[in-house]
Amino acid sequence: MRKSKSKVIIFIAIIFSVIILVSAILYVLNKPQRIIGNKIAVIPIKGTISTENGNGDFFSGGTIGSGMIVDFIEKADRDHSVKAIILNINSPGGTVVASKEIADAVKKTNKPVVSYIREVGASGAYWIASASDIIVADPLSITGSIGVLGSYLEFSELFSKYGVKYQNIKTGEFKDLGSPYKELTNEEREVLMSKLRIIHEHFVDSVSENRGFDVNELSNGVFYLGVEAKEKGLIDVLGGKQEAIDAAKNLAGIESYELIFYQKERSVFDILNKLINNFGYSVGEGFGEKVLAKEDFKITL
Repeated sequence: MRKSKSKVIIFIAIIFSVIILVSAILYVLNKPQRIIGNKIAVIPIKGTISTENGNGDFFSGGTIGSGMIVDFIEKADRDHSVKAIILNINSPGGTVVASKEIADAVKKTNKPVVSYIREVGASGAYWIASASDIIVADPLSITGSIGVLGSYLEFSELFSKYGVKYQNIKTGEFKDLGSPYKELTNEEREVLMSKLRIIHEHFVDSVSENRGFDVNELSNGVFYLGVEAKEKGLIDVLGGKQEAIDAAKNLAGIESYELIFYQKERSVFDILNKLINNFGYSVGEGFGEKVLAKEDFKITL
């Protein structure tokens, strides 16, 4: 009995220790910033852009919700102590509506906005960047990729191989348009292309207006390195974080400043989940590397 009670006491003590530790971490991460009057708001746009809120923040990768980014931009715009906004972009793009929502919010703000592309700011992410006042990009970053993609997997031949038939009962000729269970007809392909052309035209017109020149010749979906994008007028400054800060300071007309970071607040459960996930990966890492490793030399882009 005494041993059981001791184990219970030790277990409770460990739980309380973990809660205190996590609470301390949360306090450090989410404590209010010291206000000095001139603030530059840094808003991350990291991961695939979607209308659904994801986990693309400073704490993890994945998708980033347009609603959260728009809220951050509007919050910074209302804050009188914020003199400029930096969009810290590392994204390959995302859905059309989500990208447009953020780009529209950037254009509506009364604060100067600088977009900083460290690694990737392509497609929908570049659309967002084009709406800012200045675009700063690393010389070897990936930008541009102005184009629209519509794709899906088709299983019609696989079904035929195994004798599976697709039966479609519909009231409209194009009601099952884009079904993965059948091959597209020429008429269906043209219908889909007509929609993509409309989106593409809106994309190109918006970026052209934002950048001040016709980007139609650059709208073939090709991506450009930062140095190439600078030559073609797609970005304004080659550089990194400090160049982005300097650009924001110049636009705002300030010398002294304090960076404040807008990010999703984390709860105790977020921290615990992260710790548990990392622990699980660490435990399996050694074994997994031995089992899954097939070659020693790898090149990662």
